[in-house]
Amino acid sequence: MTTSAHPSTGTAPVPIRPGTAEVPTWRYLGFLLGPGVGTFAFNAVTVILPTLHERFGAGDVALELVIAGYGIPFAVLLILGGRLGDRFGRHRLYTLGMGLFLVSAIACALASSIETLIAARIVQGVGAALCTPQVLATIQATSQGAARTRAISAFGASGGIGAAVGQVVGGALAALSFGPVDGWRAVFVVVALTAVAAIVLAPLAPRSRAHETVAIDLVGTGALGLGILAASIALTFGPAWNWSWPVAVALVVAAVALVAMWKHQDAIERSGRVPLLPPSVLRLRPLQLGLIAAGLFFAGYSALLYVFPRAVEAGGLTSLQAGLALLPFAVVFAVVSLTVARIQARLGDGTLVLGVALQIVALIAMAATLAVAWGSEIGLWLQPALLLLGAGQALIFSPLTQLVVREVPVEAAGLSGGMFSTAQQLALSFGVIVIGGLVSLTGVAGRDELLAGLALDIALAVAVLALALVLRARGRRSMA
Repeated sequence: MTTSAHPSTGTAPVPIRPGTAEVPTWRYLGFLLGPGVGTFAFNAVTVILPTLHERFGAGDVALELVIAGYGIPFAVLLILGGRLGDRFGRHRLYTLGMGLFLVSAIACALASSIETLIAARIVQGVGAALCTPQVLATIQATSQGAARTRAISAFGASGGIGAAVGQVVGGALAALSFGPVDGWRAVFVVVALTAVAAIVLAPLAPRSRAHETVAIDLVGTGALGLGILAASIALTFGPAWNWSWPVAVALVVAAVALVAMWKHQDAIERSGRVPLLPPSVLRLRPLQLGLIAAGLFFAGYSALLYVFPRAVEAGGLTSLQAGLALLPFAVVFAVVSLTVARIQARLGDGTLVLGVALQIVALIAMAATLAVAWGSEIGLWLQPALLLLGAGQALIFSPLTQLVVREVPVEAAGLSGGMFSTAQQLALSFGVIVIGGLVSLTGVAGRDELLAGLALDIALAVAVLALALVLRARGRRSMA
């Protein structure tokens, strides 16, 4: 039997039994449905916003709250959700979170007003925050080596498939009706059914929790939550408020709260107790670089997905056709994600470099295609570049995730899931805010809007490539 320990947590080494390295990926199926249904719920609801505007007469602020009501509590509570899983058991927290997700999905499907829908979406965000960190945490705590790589690759595939299917299904259902029942309500029925499957299949996964009692730091939790809440509000509502003084106040509150949280966490760790966010872990350079790279990657990803359907619909595609244009991208992403373990066995950290390079080539190819083609056939013309983009991003997602996960000690596995998901969620929001601001500032639309999204994604991808090269060089030096 081997052990894994880390001085920053103040806990005893956690045994890792030899058999855990051979946990087959199918046993995590119930947990892996979590990221898929989460991204499905986000993307599908984004697509049905015009229908909600028509059915409820909802204004722009109310529609933004349908999205933000889910995204803000999700981002605020992710790290706390991960630490609660460390303390009380990850299966328990996953089932509780997915149960809230299920109840809220039913409430969304039955909502009689936009206010009811917003309230249900807030509960849905809380449920997602409780269950999402448990997925990576359970994989980290119960598997090793190639088995862990395969499971993390499946985690990435689940999220990618959920996002693309959400675009397609949301667009399709928004245009349908089932007798007197509007088709948009069926989106939440799909979410509810998937949540039921996740709860039923969750017991297949091996159980895990921290072997020592994890104290929940209420002061640190409050400061962190306030900081992320204020930052999320500023990023979400900045454009609607024209970046006026309330946005500046929110950003100042976020900065003050996060600085206070850091000092508090440092004092706790120096006293020998276990902080919510161990500063010694956060000071690890590979972890910092990995989180920055993940943030840049997801910001570019969200910016491109935001402008793509808007732009191609202006070029003559319907919302359903725009979603279908992304479906082959999602399929390639899923297939390549499930083979990443074998690729990493040969290339190691070079897998990330290869993935980012392929992504940059694909983005440039998309821009070149737009220079010579546009109109109702653009979805078809872009397929070769989109297929290459799906392969490249699949080679990025899993290695980036592992960079974050492997730097966090196993006994604090919930921290890794919470940190990665928080960085992902904030970056997704930030990417949309940046590209939305650029589009509003320049007034571009259609092909030019898509080119703007591609330019931003290329710039961010170049930065990710630089970080990937640095990380590979550090890895080679550490092995020398």
